[in-house]
Formats: sequence, C-alpha cells, structure tokens
Amino acid sequence: MRPQYESLVRGIWLLHAANDSWVEKLSEPLTVETAKRANEGPMLADMLKGLEASSTAPQAIVGQLKEYRDVIWKVLNSYVHGGLHPLARTATGYPAQLSYDVVRNSNAIVALTTQLLSILTGNPRQMEPVRKLHVDFADCLPILSWPPQQPH
Repeated sequence: MRPQYESLVRGIWLLHAANDSWVEKLSEPLTVETAKRANEGPMLADMLKGLEASSTAPQAIVGQLKEYRDVIWKVLNSYVHGGLHPLARTATGYPAQLSYDVVRNSNAIVALTTQLLSILTGNPRQMEPVRKLHVDFADCLPILSWPPQQPH
C-alpha cells in the first residue's frame, strides 16, 4: 500500500503543487540518470505541505490523504523496513481484525484514486458514483472524517 499511496500523492502533487522544473524532470524518459534525479525529489511530507498550500489542489482529498497517512504510516514503515511487526506476525499469525483493516486501508487508496480521477474529468457529477461507493461498500472502506477530529 505504501507505493500506491506515495504514487497517488506524487501524482496529485505534480498536478497541483510541483514547480515547472519538477514537472519537467519527472516527465523525462526513464534512464539511469533521470531515475537518480527523480529520487532526489521532495519527500512525501513536503509534497503534502505543498498540496496544502496550493490554491488548486482539491483540499478534501488532500485532507483525506493526510488523515490516511496519520492512521497507517507507522505500520507501513514497519513492513517496508522489515521491522518487528512483520517478523512477529510471521510467527504468531495475523488477527482477523488486522487483516480486515489492511483490506479496508487498501480499498481507501483505490477510493482516493477514484476521487482524483473523477475530479480530473472536470465534471462535478462524476463524483456521484464515487460517493455511492462509500455508501454501498461502507463495510470495506475505512471511515475517515473530514475535517479530522482533533484529539482532546
């Protein structure tokens, strides 16, 4: 899920917050040199900050992306970097709730991507089927509140 999430954020950032230099760098044909330059690009947190500051970025989606990161980032990092969590689960197994939550979080990436694609059509009515998905499949999507609830 982490590569999917990062690719989605990068795509939205390219559309709404990246400067012309980065758009050009990331649009070049793939070579060893262009891949190296692309890897020197802004970190995920910087892209999200740029999206927050953008006057054209869909702030509802930016908010959902940030909330998604806040909910699952530690777990994603543990798996990507081979931390204790995946090692321990290999020995003890995965609880049903954890497996269920992983599927729901994976579906959230697909839902966020679908929202972006709907927005990119330029036709606001294209969001209606996406909203319906959240109702029809509420059992398989995480419930993210917008705006996020502040801890007390």
